[in-house]
Amino acid sequence: MKIIIRNNRGEKLEIAVDGWETAVPGRLAFVQHGLSGHKGQVMVRRPVQAFADNGFTVVSFDSRHSFGASDGNLELATLSSFAEDLETVIRWAEGESFYAEPFALSGHSLGGGSVLKYAEDHPGQVSLLVPVAAMVGGKYFIRSRLLNEHDSYRRWQAEGRLYRENKRHPEQNGWLSFNVVRDMLRYDLVRDAPAVRCPTLLVTGDGDPSSTVYNNTKLYDNLHCDKTLTILKACGHLYEKRENADDLYRTVRDWVKKHV
Repeated sequence: MKIIIRNNRGEKLEIAVDGWETAVPGRLAFVQHGLSGHKGQVMVRRPVQAFADNGFTVVSFDSRHSFGASDGNLELATLSSFAEDLETVIRWAEGESFYAEPFALSGHSLGGGSVLKYAEDHPGQVSLLVPVAAMVGGKYFIRSRLLNEHDSYRRWQAEGRLYRENKRHPEQNGWLSFNVVRDMLRYDLVRDAPAVRCPTLLVTGDGDPSSTVYNNTKLYDNLHCDKTLTILKACGHLYEKRENADDLYRTVRDWVKKHV
């Protein structure tokens, strides 16, 4: 089921609701994609499926300023805009018959940072937290890029923008502003991790150049809740290989099953 809503500035967001026909009352999850992503990507759909298979109504959505169906301009994407969109969608869901608190949150990359931020700011509202390949703060993001993608990062910094392709819809190709990095520096989700109260599953790949094992280990060490860190083998940032996507699904499905 797809739904169009508007934020308080009249901007369109497209939402998908899965699992509601067979959901257990009181089980609700929200899943958010990453920078220049969309809700149809495999690293979004597999967690959606994992929650739905555990009896959840699952709300995913296209954040603004991305490659999905929502409004915006890619150059305006930031963690702050992602966090705002997550709050907009949660506020919309409050008026729906399936709404329940506490709810689960999952997100990939920048979306992982967004859901982590929400759980830190609103710990009483979140029952389960699953950041996947999460962006955990500006200084960690910069460290990863300098170690693993030094030249491209320095060009991005010098030129102020980075070209990003949409393989599904080339007409949407565009530029990421370096302001997304400047905005990330406003956040240190590792420092603020002790605020999270709910069971938390961190997932990353051993070959992820952005959400590195180092970053996730730092976050894991600073969580003071029921916590699990799963590092998938031979896995990068986008879970494009079938085995990576399958590992992600099984990891989330089995962990959620143990915690509901």
